[in-house]
Amino acid sequence: MKITSKDILQKTFEKNFRGYDKDEVTAYLGLVADAWDKLEDEKAALERDLEISRREAKKLKDVEESLFRTLKTAEDTGVSIIEEANQAANDILADAKNNAEAMLADARRRSNQLLEISEAKAKTVLADLKADVQKLVKDYESLLKERDLVLKNLKKVSEDIQHSIEVSQESFKKVNVQTHANLVSELEKAKAFTLANLPETEIATPEPTTLVEQPVAEVVSETVEIPKEEPVSVVDSVEDEVAEAPSEPLAEAETEESPSEDETPKTEEPKAKPDKGSSFFDQFD
Repeated sequence: MKITSKDILQKTFEKNFRGYDKDEVTAYLGLVADAWDKLEDEKAALERDLEISRREAKKLKDVEESLFRTLKTAEDTGVSIIEEANQAANDILADAKNNAEAMLADARRRSNQLLEISEAKAKTVLADLKADVQKLVKDYESLLKERDLVLKNLKKVSEDIQHSIEVSQESFKKVNVQTHANLVSELEKAKAFTLANLPETEIATPEPTTLVEQPVAEVVSETVEIPKEEPVSVVDSVEDEVAEAPSEPLAEAETEESPSEDETPKTEEPKAKPDKGSSFFDQFD
């Protein structure tokens, strides 16, 4: 609580039967004493600050005087330095003027040499580039020719493969699997050819079949699928029956077989025992 002299003069106390309230007056005087102590402390602190400020001001004044003297000395020295600099500049300028023509001539000579070297290098680079471009053009033309040749060969190969496929499909259409199946079934039912009824003949040992590498067209023709009109189940049954039946009766029966579906009579030679690695349709080729 801050108390001024005005507050002390204007302070009023309630009256009691015997005058002012003693406790209230005592309390107020305590507050006044505290405020007074604070004022005294503040006064002492301000006096200390004032003393410090005076000392700082004196130091600043001393510094100011020193700076003034330094500035004066610097000014005098600056004038001297400027004079010396002007003199040195004049000397340098005079030397530069004397050497300018020599330096200019030397610069022109060097620039001409660099220009000649650059032109020579440029001509060499252009010649190399021209040779590289011509080489690339020749290589490109040769690649075009090779491409045309490869395309022609591929077209020819595709035509040969297509022709082989068509031939294979036609040959598969001519094979009548059902006829051979019926023949095998009739032979089994008749049981006409048995070991007891066969004449004593020398059984010829079949020679080993030599595998011959077929051309690409024939290989492609052999891998063609069987047309859909020939059921797979009939072929499987015929193969099973042929595997169970003896090979000799089958050979003799084929010699007595009637002409094929094209009704052109022909004499069939006895066929050797089929190789295990060959298929059922190889014996009708």
